[in-house]
Amino acid sequence: MHQKLSTKEKYSYAIAGFGQNIIITFTTTFMLVYLYETVGFSKKGIASITAIITAAKIWDAINDFFMGAIIDQTRSKWGKLRPYILFTALPIALLTILLFSVPRTIELYKLIYFGVIYILWGMVYTVADVPFWGLSGVITTDSNERVSLIAITRTLQTIGLAITTLLTPYLVDWLKFSTGSKLVGWTISSILLSLFGMGLFILAFFNTKEKISFQGKYSSLSQTFKAIINNFPLLLILLASALSFGRNIIQVGGAVVASIVFGDEKIFTILGGSLILSLIFSNLLTPFVLKFISRKQLMIYSNLISAFIYCIMYLVGYSNLILFIILLFFSGFFSGFFIVVLTAMIADSVDYYEYKTNTRNEGISFAGLTFISKLMGALATMAFGAVIVAIGYSSGIQVTTKIKTGVFFSITILPAISCIIGTIPLFFYPLTDNKVNQISKELEDRRKSTSE
Repeated sequence: MHQKLSTKEKYSYAIAGFGQNIIITFTTTFMLVYLYETVGFSKKGIASITAIITAAKIWDAINDFFMGAIIDQTRSKWGKLRPYILFTALPIALLTILLFSVPRTIELYKLIYFGVIYILWGMVYTVADVPFWGLSGVITTDSNERVSLIAITRTLQTIGLAITTLLTPYLVDWLKFSTGSKLVGWTISSILLSLFGMGLFILAFFNTKEKISFQGKYSSLSQTFKAIINNFPLLLILLASALSFGRNIIQVGGAVVASIVFGDEKIFTILGGSLILSLIFSNLLTPFVLKFISRKQLMIYSNLISAFIYCIMYLVGYSNLILFIILLFFSGFFSGFFIVVLTAMIADSVDYYEYKTNTRNEGISFAGLTFISKLMGALATMAFGAVIVAIGYSSGIQVTTKIKTGVFFSITILPAISCIIGTIPLFFYPLTDNKVNQISKELEDRRKSTSE
């Protein structure tokens, strides 16, 4: 008999995800437009920023596995996941503020400052993010409850994404006050959003409990790293996600796209609103849809239909803004299913590995989730940055039709190709829904007999 997930735990965890997503959305969505349009960099500076961000994200992605291994070796009265959530909230808030406080100096010093702060920010964020998602696999042992928990968390995260995306441009304008400087507006906005977001994030520590007290054998450090290689279902789902990185291009470059293609970065508020609304709908609908088709099928349909829509977007073009917004809504709708089911399937792979080996590795497995998330961001940033450099865009340059078409290509055709390729590993994913339920029941019986 599994320990039921309480309403307090469910919504505290989800609200913590809401707070966390305020920080990550503010950073990933507006960092480039802050650097390109407000701080201002030359073509070489933009190329350097692209290299710094890409390298930092890859480094952070590697760090995820080290963090996962550390988690799987952790013992404390609070569990092995929750302590990291408590002790990282304040450092993340402070580093986010510093990230949006680039000093007024020569370009070389700006690049050095940004590089150091951004790398530190990513490393500390890793220490918080891996255990947060790992917690979703241990505060309930029921697979269906996990889907519901992840769905409501992803929904509130998407609402956090919406609020941050839609209101930040106006907040920055308002907070620049009489100085007329957006630099001031960005810094003050970062202070308010960081403290509020991390204040909510620590609810995941105070109002939850780790319900799986593992009684089997714990892995050595080397065995922990081998676990991710030997977990075939986990490898497949991570590979499928990585190859589908194109979905992230609109997020990392959306504000820049709005500025270049549509002539006003605030149009991203409309584009983001359409995308976010679609994600909210699909996140909430995921548990219902899974009553009729399997998780594997939903992942495959999500990728293939999204790819088709991206191709239609490119053919329609950017001259008809309303039609583009409608198509963007549907692309986001089908992407939302992918996001929820991905997290649930990783939790299933943790159970699968315990079932096969009597070894449980939430840390290293959910490090895979955050690793892939950052790798997707790195690949998306690299692809978008490569397009920006290739078309010759820089701050203050006259925007031509060639530049607009090149940027538009990066958010339509590139994601379509990515989603099609990302579908291939999913056909080989072995865990059916019936198998997952069978494994869950077997593990419950094992834990019950061990506790007796």
